[in-house]
Amino acid sequence: MKLKKIVLAGALALSLVTLTACSPSASSKGGTNVVTMKGDTIEEVDVYDQAAMYPQQGANKLIQDLTFSKIFEKEFASKVTTSDVQKKYDTQKTQYGSSWSSYLSQSGFTETSYKASLRLQLLEQYAIDKEIAATEYTTAKLKTAWTTYYPTVDAYVVSSSTKTDVQTVHDQATSDFSTFKSTQDSNGTEVKFDSSNTTIPATVQEAASKLQNGQSSEVIAYTDSNSSSSTYGQTTYYFVYMISNPGKGSDYTKYKTQLQNYIKSQKESDQTFVASVFKKYLTKYNVIVKDKNFSSIFSNYIGTSN
Repeated sequence: MKLKKIVLAGALALSLVTLTACSPSASSKGGTNVVTMKGDTIEEVDVYDQAAMYPQQGANKLIQDLTFSKIFEKEFASKVTTSDVQKKYDTQKTQYGSSWSSYLSQSGFTETSYKASLRLQLLEQYAIDKEIAATEYTTAKLKTAWTTYYPTVDAYVVSSSTKTDVQTVHDQATSDFSTFKSTQDSNGTEVKFDSSNTTIPATVQEAASKLQNGQSSEVIAYTDSNSSSSTYGQTTYYFVYMISNPGKGSDYTKYKTQLQNYIKSQKESDQTFVASVFKKYLTKYNVIVKDKNFSSIFSNYIGTSN
């Protein structure tokens, strides 16, 4: 245990060494300010405490998370409940199954620190979705979304990293439909989705939207271009057999809720929009980075702090 404490102390010192490389102003609590904001500060001791909770995070990330946590707790603390956090925690724990404890340990989390991280994620998500609801659901924007939106379709969607596997399924659908249907029903590949779906690639959705009932797509190759994705650069092959495509008609007002969900899914993945939301709150709270070594940590949002 003593050795573990020594190693942790060394890691913290290495990660945060630049915090003491200059001399920003001292706070009323007697510490050294790293960040100031309206009604609050982040001091060296706060960053060290955060580093003890998240030993594998770098100082930049620690300071960013501390800042946004303070801001969004002030703004939306009552909007994210303990049960909200627990629900998200349980969902992720179930996904990892028996390897959950190993995942936490290898990632440098405890159950407590992971839940704190999830709470911040939910607070940030609330801030983003609140801004979407306030600015993006206008009549003009709903009409614009309508031009690329299609309502829910019901289809078999088959995917594989191997093209020949999907081609075999494609050929079976056109030559022996009863076997194809039995197999896909057994495999659970029937999916109902609309344009707000975030698990089926947009190119596959677009191809599906053009199919009439009983029609099949060709094999569709999709290469993940999201650099932050775990499957970045990988190609997946898809085949779609359309069970039911009702079409969209001409009256967008019948799909107002669906259009809002469609807009929401687009904006949540729009990094420029997300950055603008964070900028709004950083500006509102007059966030200033006092330690020059970290002056650029919010530059993606509001430019270099000084």
